[in-house]
Amino acid sequence: MSWTQKTLGEIVNLKRGFDLPSSCRVDGPYPVFSSSGQTGTHSEAAVKGPCVITGRYGTIGQVFYSDAACWPLNTSLYSTEFKGNDPKFVYYLLKTLPWRDYLTASAVPGINRNHVHLCPVCVPDYETQTAISGVLGLLDNKIELNTQLNGYLAA
Repeated sequence: MSWTQKTLGEIVNLKRGFDLPSSCRVDGPYPVFSSSGQTGTHSEAAVKGPCVITGRYGTIGQVFYSDAACWPLNTSLYSTEFKGNDPKFVYYLLKTLPWRDYLTASAVPGINRNHVHLCPVCVPDYETQTAISGVLGLLDNKIELNTQLNGYLAA
């Protein structure tokens, strides 16, 4: 197993999300993601899954994952292009980035995708990526089960 240093833009292509005013949303099967996570559903999807989503404005540094088709809003950056990398590994990798280092200095600080694409990252081969994302996924599932159990015990 060897790790290679690359830029973020070499492993994933982050794009700006799509406009969808609340007044135009129609409840449906597709999750709608803002910079703070899933904020509802819509009758249409803007992109096919899998998809990683992170905040462009507002909540910076939170990263979300959707296996399903979804609608990433314009307050987010998203990607469905993983350039031969494991999508779940890319999701976990994005959670480790120093997002605040890439904030623009403006009245409403935000992330410029062109700047964050230059962020240096180290990535292993695809097989190692899937092994890492598999273990982290199991741990996430365990955390979710423990959270549910705590809720039941507190009730």
